[in-house]
Amino acid sequence: MGDSEIQCWRKENCADLLNTLPIDDLDMKIINLLSDNARMSNVEIANEIGVSEGTVRRRINEMVKKGIIDGFILLLNCNEAEKCVKVFISLEVDNIHMQNVIEQVKSQDHIVAMYRTNSRFNVLCEAMFQSVIELQDFIDKYLTMDGIVDSDVKMIIGSYKKCLWTGI
Repeated sequence: MGDSEIQCWRKENCADLLNTLPIDDLDMKIINLLSDNARMSNVEIANEIGVSEGTVRRRINEMVKKGIIDGFILLLNCNEAEKCVKVFISLEVDNIHMQNVIEQVKSQDHIVAMYRTNSRFNVLCEAMFQSVIELQDFIDKYLTMDGIVDSDVKMIIGSYKKCLWTGI
């Protein structure tokens, strides 16, 4: 998937984008049901929206083929926040090394999401670790790479509104 393409994990994050997709009302109903519960069976979807199971199956397959549905994901829920460490890592990366730094950092399993920003810290990462020691190892290995001019790591110690997919 190219850098200019946008991926959405939940319909709440993509409300405006959904209106621009080449889909009809029936496809939209299927997307809404799947975004609430991706494990919902075709039969359950069909019963919910009043069409046959075959219609649902064909519609989903067609949306996958067209690239409208890019996959089905597992949403993590870390209910016991003290057992996982969530951080936001701001990086100031020079333009010469930008592509290499992005490729190296985003390939790490700890990185949940990675964003381009319009500030001095031009890359923002969301990451999760099993321990502070694991976080420190990541910092020592990856935040000292060529091209990273400066970094700022903010550890999440509580939440006022939890993330929909990590539960933290």
